Amino acid sequence: MSKLSVTGTTEMHFPVDTFEVNIMIRANAASSGEAIQSGKKKTEQFLTLMKEKINIEPDSFQLASDSVNEDYSCKNSYNYSKRITLNIKADLAVLSKLTSLLGELTNVEYDIGFYLSDEAEKEKQVIDAAIKNSREKAEIIASSLGKKIQDIEEIRFDQPSDGVYRNIAKACRADDFNAMETMLKLPTKTISKSIYIDWIIE
Repeated sequence: MSKLSVTGTTEMHFPVDTFEVNIMIRANAASSGEAIQSGKKKTEQFLTLMKEKINIEPDSFQLASDSVNEDYSCKNSYNYSKRITLNIKADLAVLSKLTSLLGELTNVEYDIGFYLSDEAEKEKQVIDAAIKNSREKAEIIASSLGKKIQDIEEIRFDQPSDGVYRNIAKACRADDFNAMETMLKLPTKTISKSIYIDWIIE
């Protein structure tokens, strides 16, 4: 009886199913009070657009940060910023409509994060495939030596990444919104795993 160490590797690509939209609303004024008032007005304008145009209620957004700071590089200048996030199901038509609406506002920035809602399950799928890959390699090597795989002595692998819990992704609609950018393929997330297995052969 002897030992055969074989690494199994697998890489899979999964279309993302969740968009995390991060929006920063900014305002500037000569006093902190004016900056706050201007920022709140822009926030109300933004939330109204979201509700009226694509039926996203205000409580679908999560507050991430809210601040007013003096701009020391410019006398009598205060900057307001509010960052809010929204998790929606991956739908390019909704995303296109949402970002088009942001174009109607001023001093608003955004960025989009792409995620898998069931990443832990996808990682398990990749790990299972990596184990299979290791066994297939081990069987080929063992066969060439006139031996057979009997059992596993030890398994080592890189730990799955810590899961990040997000708000439940909201399903939204953007009826009759047919910009060509909505025809793009969804982004994919790549998950790769390596499994190190010591097989017992005889």
